[in-house]
Amino acid sequence: MAEQDKPVVIDAHPDKRQHQEHNCKEDADLRGSKGRLKAIASEYHVDARLQEVEQEDLAHRSANRQRHVMQKQQANLEAIIALTYDQCHSETAHTPDPDWLVRFFDLARNIHGHAMQQLWAKILKQEMLRPGSTSIKALTILETMTQREAQALQRACALSSTFGQDSTKKLVTGFRRRQGLVQLLRPEPPHKLSLGHYQLSYTDLMLLMDLGLILRTELESGVIEMQPAMPFKLQDTQYMLTPLHKGMRLYYYRFSPTGHELAKLVGKRVHPDYYHAICELLAEGFEMHSDVGDTVNTHA
Repeated sequence: MAEQDKPVVIDAHPDKRQHQEHNCKEDADLRGSKGRLKAIASEYHVDARLQEVEQEDLAHRSANRQRHVMQKQQANLEAIIALTYDQCHSETAHTPDPDWLVRFFDLARNIHGHAMQQLWAKILKQEMLRPGSTSIKALTILETMTQREAQALQRACALSSTFGQDSTKKLVTGFRRRQGLVQLLRPEPPHKLSLGHYQLSYTDLMLLMDLGLILRTELESGVIEMQPAMPFKLQDTQYMLTPLHKGMRLYYYRFSPTGHELAKLVGKRVHPDYYHAICELLAEGFEMHSDVGDTVNTHA
């Protein structure tokens, strides 16, 4: 089409500028606490006493609010089912326990955020593939968790590892040597990392402890024997640890059984900085061989 043949766009709203100014004023009103509260109250149908004239009696207002709540809950469940369906393929599946399903739907109906709905969809699919994978207790805690708390758990999982024959996730913070005569005269400080340097703040750690997902006390392992080497799994890499000195122990925080259960659901994010830092720290006290033949520490 030639330049002169282009259609002329006519503004159908001669008061467009006034309309834009009105929208700007509404946006400014919403930024204020009163405007924001009125918007929230209106969305949840509890704004009658903020209006100049009450439009309906109390019984009608209550019925409208209940209907709105039930519609939102129905929409939440349908969204989770749709997300679950998108995750399913041709895997062999089973029908979860009826009591579990009833409890699942009862809790899942109150999950509004898309990211959390995706997590609940993952739980439902996993339960169909492996019935009994997720306990009702874990679901109950998950239903009360905010997005921030779920993100804190995810960050903790990115720093987690396992060692020895215990598969429970742990947050390893460092190690110490046994106190011999020399160390008693000149104590050697423990070799430790601060988890706060790796996006897991002390506040996040306390948050997870309050939820009962991580045990409150930093623990100390038993003495790690020189032979055989101890398995140590860090972010999907399997190492074998051999102490360079006798009497070596690890410091760590331990996930609770429910925390370990939920940790398996929130994904497998990794934290490269922590990975390298903990490997460098442990290499000061251990010889580390990976399952692919790499050696982190070559000290004799």
